[in-house]
Amino acid sequence: MTPRKELFIKIKQALTTIPELELVDLERQQMQSNQFPDLFVSALIRINKITYQSMTEQKQEGEANIDVILYCRDGWMNQHNGTEDFEHGLNEIDLLDSIAEKMQFLTGDQFTALEQVEDETEEQSMSGMFSYRQSFSTNIYRKLNPKYSPQKISI
Repeated sequence: MTPRKELFIKIKQALTTIPELELVDLERQQMQSNQFPDLFVSALIRINKITYQSMTEQKQEGEANIDVILYCRDGWMNQHNGTEDFEHGLNEIDLLDSIAEKMQFLTGDQFTALEQVEDETEEQSMSGMFSYRQSFSTNIYRKLNPKYSPQKISI
């Protein structure tokens, strides 16, 4: 399994334990294409640029940056579930905290503990939809296939 694949699987497993999230998936522009118009709350995982350095014995070490983008509709509790929202429509802030708690210090076999490095509001073109981006950083490690294979020489 590649480090990128392991990152996605571990993050998805951690985020699916948050009951308020209706969709946890890899970022594939789902929300921009209106592919899921009925979803109110989703977290999409984007694994950004990975910078690698070659090490000895066909090993590589790199730094990866991961974004988790939270999408939610304005006042989703009050408008869509028919409940009164005593949190002034800011339930998404609680969700951001839940995501940070699940992600912070998450580790895998090929990556070190994730650490949150950024948190900001994303631009959103869909009317009534808000999105928030949380960024995390980690070091990853992988071993490549050997360039040369041992050969037995007889004289």
